[in-house]
This record gives sequence, C-alpha cells and structure tokens, in this order.
Amino acid sequence: MISRIKRFPRRYRALVLLLLVILTYLLLGSEMLRYLGMWTLILFLLFPEMMSHKIPADKTKDMLGLLSREEDRLRVGMEQVAISIVRKVAIDEYDNRYGIISFPYTNKISASYYFPIEQLPAVCAWFKENAPELEIVR
Repeated sequence: MISRIKRFPRRYRALVLLLLVILTYLLLGSEMLRYLGMWTLILFLLFPEMMSHKIPADKTKDMLGLLSREEDRLRVGMEQVAISIVRKVAIDEYDNRYGIISFPYTNKISASYYFPIEQLPAVCAWFKENAPELEIVR
C-alpha cells in the first residue's frame, strides 16, 4: 500500500491532505483538533518518506578533505585510529550519484561516509598512495 501511495507526486498527496483537513473542519469545526493522533497517522501514510532517511550515513562534498595520515594514524573526519587496527577499508559505489567509504572490520571508526561519485577514483588512489598497507575491499 505504501509503495502505491509513493507513486503519486507529493503535491497531489499534499492536496489530498489539505482537502481532508478542510472537509474535517467543515464537519467538526474546532473539534477536529481532538483527533491530532489521527492527523499524525494520516501524515505518515501520505508521506512515508518522512519515516526513512534517503542516505543513512554522513554525507560529504569533499571526501579527500576528511582523510589524512599522520605517521601511523589514519584520520577520517573527527575520528583517528592506528592503521594497524584498521587493516581493511570498504570503498564502492552506493548509487549513480554517491560513493561510500566505511570501515567494517573495526569498531574504532564508526561512521560511514557518502561522497560524490566523481571522487571515487581519487579516494581509491589516496589510499593506495598514503596507506598502501590497507586492503581496499568492495
């Protein structure tokens, strides 16, 4: 049912919501405010994308700006960890617009980052040049 609702453009769903509010106000007057829970449910039914994030991790415009190596430590954003602990890094395409980088084999760097797909070759090259001991997995 939700996939059927998502097929309709947002403006049509907003129009349906507005018509429901007007109709309810005409029938019940200010008593319609007693049914605030119902209106919340209707909002989530008409706009199911409000409940999910399109991109579930940190999104950055410049992934290379977040990466640095200081001696035997790798810094990704605000997190820093010894390279001997990391060992593997996962770099791949997320979709046709974003690439993803994550560190699934360590719990020291918890964040995954999404970055523009155009930077994917540069990020792979950065790891090969600056941290050749890390294995790049997909």
